[in-house]
Amino acid sequence: MGIDFTRLKYFLAVAEELHFKRAADRLNITAPPLSKQIRLLERELGGALFERDYHQVRLTPLGQAMVEPARRVLDQVAELKATANGITRQAAPLRVGATAYAPSDILDAFEKAVGELIVPSVFGIASSAVEVAAELVAGHLDLGLIHLPASDTRVVYREFARYPSGIAVRGDDPLAARDIVRIEDLRDRQVAIDIARPNPIILASLIRRLNDHGVTQIVHATASARSSEIEMAAQIRSRRLVILVAYAPGSLLGRVFSPPEFKLIPIDESTWGPSKLALAWTRANARSHPSLDQIVDQLVRDFNAA
Repeated sequence: MGIDFTRLKYFLAVAEELHFKRAADRLNITAPPLSKQIRLLERELGGALFERDYHQVRLTPLGQAMVEPARRVLDQVAELKATANGITRQAAPLRVGATAYAPSDILDAFEKAVGELIVPSVFGIASSAVEVAAELVAGHLDLGLIHLPASDTRVVYREFARYPSGIAVRGDDPLAARDIVRIEDLRDRQVAIDIARPNPIILASLIRRLNDHGVTQIVHATASARSSEIEMAAQIRSRRLVILVAYAPGSLLGRVFSPPEFKLIPIDESTWGPSKLALAWTRANARSHPSLDQIVDQLVRDFNAA
């Protein structure tokens, strides 16, 4: 069983704070991607680490048993890195960030490819693509995985992957009888957009595209900045919404919206083009890491070969 060290670090932060928002602040990320990484760690370990309710967060017996071993592992990893750095006197590691709102199977493959780079790297998951781009421009990241279009002209990018869009509906929704839908099939439905803390320009562009296809009943699925998969499922169930999402059956999203309660349906690409992910950096990043072009080539090559 492979355990992700970053997820162990996230687990320890929550275990020590017993509060997801405080732990996220301590880690310099936002709460939704932190919660997502904890869920992935729980899946790797085969059990819940925390009991969560509206008022508090508590460690489960498994979580309590994991605290000290996790500390020891992370201490050993830190010691190993310090020893290697002291011997090789290597340059600062490549700082890589990714939007949490790419399909989880693509994120996992990207994280694996970054981990297999010859150059030392530090990988983290931010909230939205807009935040990743901002971190690149600010010099806090060297390379990022973002959604296109990139709204900041200071960011250089190369397309990395494409994935089709889809809709998630209740299992008893009339659309659930379809194996594929056209975007025009949503004209008489209330449609929620699963988009993370969007740039207003990008959001306005997406809504215009939907409006151009006659889809005009755009609603907010939740009051929070970005719904969790469980929150989105609750909204579909209670309000009979159609939610525009990534069509990624092998991802966490695909497992949440699975029969019989729900159905994830692809949208005909002739009516609604696929979403695009890109590797992004700035010219200043390239100066700090002269081999960045070769690293990008390797990541694209390794991802497409997987």
